[in-house]
Amino acid sequence: MKEMTLSNQEQQRRIRHILIVSVLYIAMIIYSNLGSLRILAVGALAVDGGTLLYPFTFTMRDVLHKKAGKSIAQLVILLSAAVNLALFAFVWLVSVLPADPTAGDQSAYALVLTPGFRLVIGSIAASTIAEWIDTQVYARVYRRYGKKKQWLRVLASNGVSIPIDTLIFLLIAFYGRYPLPVLVSMFWMNLIIKYLVSSVSFGSVYLVKDDRA
Repeated sequence: MKEMTLSNQEQQRRIRHILIVSVLYIAMIIYSNLGSLRILAVGALAVDGGTLLYPFTFTMRDVLHKKAGKSIAQLVILLSAAVNLALFAFVWLVSVLPADPTAGDQSAYALVLTPGFRLVIGSIAASTIAEWIDTQVYARVYRRYGKKKQWLRVLASNGVSIPIDTLIFLLIAFYGRYPLPVLVSMFWMNLIIKYLVSSVSFGSVYLVKDDRA
């Protein structure tokens, strides 16, 4: 009876961890997409604001994969895409509804929070496709090495998915809108930041128990 109680406690703790990581992952995707509405200057290079946070989602997704398994990780990726699409749809709806003239000028709301259709599609498509590929690479490395070389799972999956994510986003969201030199600058700056964050944060996968692959 005592073993059953301990088993139930461990299962409840595992579910809590999965919920926490899932919520953090989706929140980071949302914040990153909102940050992408602004292009920043980092030295001589240009980068969208979402890049400051978005790289952490790759490692967060790897933590989720380690804790919950491939199918749950991919489900959360799809849920994240749906939530982001619903968010921008809601923001657009609010922006086109009549504003109360007694509340003052509210035009800034639409200018700041209603990005172009390409930006929304580019952000959601890039994150969904890249993260889906990330789970495939992560699972393949796990099948080959088992529970060994956890660091390789993260670095290999991130190493493949990061450039794919960056290329898809920039092409869909900004191609034809900014000069090619700016896009190239954004691409390399994105890669530098994302790989740097990935190399620093991958150790977090060791903080959770490897429940399944």
